Amino acid sequence: MLYSLIWLERMTVLLIRPALLEGREYLYFLLSSLLLFLFSISLEFYDYALLTQFDDAVIEAKVLKHYSKEKEGVSYAVLKLRSEDGGVFYITTKVPLKDLRGYRVTVWIKTRYLTFMEYLKGFVTKGRVLSLSRERAPQYEVGRYLQRLHREPEIGAIYGALFVALPLEHRLQKHFSSLGVSHLLAISGFHLGVLTFILFTLLRYPYRRMQQIFFPYRHGSRDLFIAVALILGSYLLFLGDVASLIRAYMMLLTGYLLHDRGIKVISMQTLFVSVVLLLALMPKLFFSIGFWLSVSGVYFIFLYLYFFKSVPARVSMVLIPIWVYLLMTPVALVLFGNYSLYHPLSVVWSLLFTLFYPLSLLLHLVGQGDLLDTPLRMILELPVEGKQFVISRYWLVPYLIMALLPVRYKNALYGLLLFSLGVTVAAVYQVA
Repeated sequence: MLYSLIWLERMTVLLIRPALLEGREYLYFLLSSLLLFLFSISLEFYDYALLTQFDDAVIEAKVLKHYSKEKEGVSYAVLKLRSEDGGVFYITTKVPLKDLRGYRVTVWIKTRYLTFMEYLKGFVTKGRVLSLSRERAPQYEVGRYLQRLHREPEIGAIYGALFVALPLEHRLQKHFSSLGVSHLLAISGFHLGVLTFILFTLLRYPYRRMQQIFFPYRHGSRDLFIAVALILGSYLLFLGDVASLIRAYMMLLTGYLLHDRGIKVISMQTLFVSVVLLLALMPKLFFSIGFWLSVSGVYFIFLYLYFFKSVPARVSMVLIPIWVYLLMTPVALVLFGNYSLYHPLSVVWSLLFTLFYPLSLLLHLVGQGDLLDTPLRMILELPVEGKQFVISRYWLVPYLIMALLPVRYKNALYGLLLFSLGVTVAAVYQVA
């Protein structure tokens, strides 16, 4: 998604662009955002009150994940569900169930003692499936089609995650996490940026020809963006509730709106405004690790663009993944602590993925999706063994403060880089 914003920013010949907010406009914006947040949180509390008015509840939900766990010799099933109001929760049951991923179900859940904070975060409770629909969500039908295109189910599952956001089984998730490339398989802003670029490229020439003949008075770039936005919006509706993609889509729309109004897109101010608006509209994002990781990644990229404006774009395309990897490593180790010697190679995987993703998408569209199965099989056969290298959570706040200082003090950037590099070297030494 970031590359889409950079493209929007460079698509104009304007040399000077005004800031989004100045002076008292900050105060007005924050007050408006506070009112919007209060309205949004009131709606959330209303849904919470309806859910908890009795000690239990019967609700409709979609099964996002379904896996088994074992505790003290007793096996039980865990279901991750999303209710009709967008709330995510987990239920555990000892009753054996078939694979329910993608089905809409009616569930009974225990809501006694459920607090509002737990409701916002996503809660775990006892529950039972009462009934289910006969048909799965449409993306699972696409997943079955992808499975038929590949001889090995694991490779079909990888493409199901890449193209239609189907969850991977735990073993595959762990393997890619140890490689440090889990973010490449979860559909997010990066994938949206690639799709945006592909759609603009495919639509640009035929639209220009039509424009010259039938409507030369139209604003070509604006019409192209509207067409791309509608296609991507339809893709989002097809996938359902993919939070990371919804956030990226909203930021893409915001970015183009600012660009179209002659306002600077690539700036810390724009990132700040986007984050505040998203939190005001969707208070549950406060508790989303994925949201804050994506915000951190974009922030570090903006930091690079701010300090290294003179670096040629082709060089930056290589340096930015290295830069983001180094600065995100301390955060990732605090939150997850899973590391292996393959982790530093995630920079290379990210660069290769910019070619692999559009190529694999094109090959699947022409019915030749299995041509890239061999390199995927080689990756799956890598002898990866992730090890725990956990940094205390007490380091997170000081590190975030350290990360914010370069916005004001340029010299603080060197301290941030040295600390991140030191943490990365220590992690490599620990697992070597």
